[in-house]
Amino acid sequence: MDRNKKIKLGALLLYVILALIVVFLTHPAYIISITLVLLPPSIINYLWLKNSRRKILIFSLLSALLFAPPLELMARLLNVWDVSSILVRPFGLIPLENMFFAFLNFFWVLSFYEYFVDKDGKKPHNEKFKYLIALYLLFAALIYSLFFYNQQLIASSYVTIAVIALIIPGFLIFRQNPHLLRKTILPTLFFAIVFFLYEIVSLQVGSWFWPGEYLFPIKLWGHIFPLDDIIIWYFLSTPVLIGGYEFFVDDDK
Repeated sequence: MDRNKKIKLGALLLYVILALIVVFLTHPAYIISITLVLLPPSIINYLWLKNSRRKILIFSLLSALLFAPPLELMARLLNVWDVSSILVRPFGLIPLENMFFAFLNFFWVLSFYEYFVDKDGKKPHNEKFKYLIALYLLFAALIYSLFFYNQQLIASSYVTIAVIALIIPGFLIFRQNPHLLRKTILPTLFFAIVFFLYEIVSLQVGSWFWPGEYLFPIKLWGHIFPLDDIIIWYFLSTPVLIGGYEFFVDDDK
């Protein structure tokens, strides 16, 4: 990585830290903290790209609209996580704030990956993208149908969600292309820091909380903080997101 990119990477992290200090001191609504902490660096990183903007935006929007809501629904039925929401919740369960967060999670991670790791090259259209959309639609149709039939059939623990959404897809993707794993190291480490700092502050200001049951719960400042979250979200979700993007949208290299 050249010196200019190292400076930009440091600037992104510095901005997140400064924004989190503001959140800690002011205790804004969750939607405001997302907008303050994650939106500006996401947009800036995205604007540094030249060739990958369209596919990242489309992929992130479709993933946030088709994949994230049914997954959130599965988790909320067992109270795996919850947030301090002020917006209307679809099905009375899904926080729209988390859908915005999910979009930025896809959007910024992939913008970061393309700019700092994958060199933002010009690549041909990937024909497999239509299969991803089909999988999203099938998954959403299944979860919504089962929700109206019998909610308990889809109520899922953190580990169950991880197996369905991350472990099985990740195994299939990286088994075929194991060399992609090394390209996920920098984004995984960077966003593990960002997500950890954001979660700690959010826990302190009451934006996020974990009311469910976990394999490895610990207490921080009197609040439950599951180590499951660190393992699954920090160290599994980013590699699998990048692997899925490479396989279905980019050039799988």
